[in-house]
Amino acid sequence: MNSNKGITLTSLVLYIAVATIAIGTVAVISSNFFFNVDKTKNQNEYAEEFNKFNMFFIQDIKNNTTAEVTNNKIVFEDGTTYIYDSTQKSVIRNGMIIAKKIENLQFIADTYTVKNTIKNLITVNINIGKNNVFQKEIEYVLKYW
Repeated sequence: MNSNKGITLTSLVLYIAVATIAIGTVAVISSNFFFNVDKTKNQNEYAEEFNKFNMFFIQDIKNNTTAEVTNNKIVFEDGTTYIYDSTQKSVIRNGMIIAKKIENLQFIADTYTVKNTIKNLITVNINIGKNNVFQKEIEYVLKYW
């Protein structure tokens, strides 16, 4: 009589296939987890750079009724100028760097009418950090009263 102890070649291949699928699944989940942890870890640093820009920009938006806008530059009526320098990856306000690590910044001018009142809008598209970890698109309303 033959002893049927051990495993067949078919069952061995099946075990290896299942183990490979399980290990692959764990590897993909682990990779995504650590990628997202890294993004979240840097989020505070990028939010800080946005807050620096936003603090100055809101002050100038509230104090001006008009602005001359190009793609990466805005000049308010009081002479305050914001320039996005893509080589330094920074925002420069009146010759002084106010925010760094900016991957992309774009200013877009528009108008909006509410009950016969024309409001000037400035839309800011900003991407901060590698792989555009921190992205915002915000519409600011210039002073209209």
